[in-house]
Amino acid sequence: MKRLFSFLRPAIVFPLPLGITADKIANRGLEGLMQNVNKYAITMSSVASAGTAITLTAPQMVNGVIQVNTGASGGFTITTPTASGIVAELGATIPLDGTFQKQIDIVNNNAGQTGTLTAGTGVTLVGTLTIATDTKRSFVMRVMNSAAVSFTNIGSLSL
Repeated sequence: MKRLFSFLRPAIVFPLPLGITADKIANRGLEGLMQNVNKYAITMSSVASAGTAITLTAPQMVNGVIQVNTGASGGFTITTPTASGIVAELGATIPLDGTFQKQIDIVNNNAGQTGTLTAGTGVTLVGTLTIATDTKRSFVMRVMNSAAVSFTNIGSLSL
């Protein structure tokens, strides 16, 4: 049962056996696919917004859904991790030529104030960056190279 549970754990589409590391030079296609498919899986990170500033970690950012909870004391900022941190979290097998993209949703779950997305080092933000309370804003995260990531607003949804 423990083995079955381990195989079916959330956010892992195809478990990569321990000790295996994908190697670009050797063209280990299956191992690279296994690692990339897991990065495409979407999970949710919940972040408290007490105060006026939130700094996201790279694992929170690549999960796909960030839910901002609790009451902020005023308008708050949500700062992305550095581009190099995001790229490192995504793993060695993602392409670094602008073709790797992933949707990232930030949900202001009744935090009581409007949040504004701000850029970490090497990150470019495009479009509307404010996230009103009870609103979800969607972005496309695009890896440009090992030190540059862009986030482009693709819309919002009132909750």
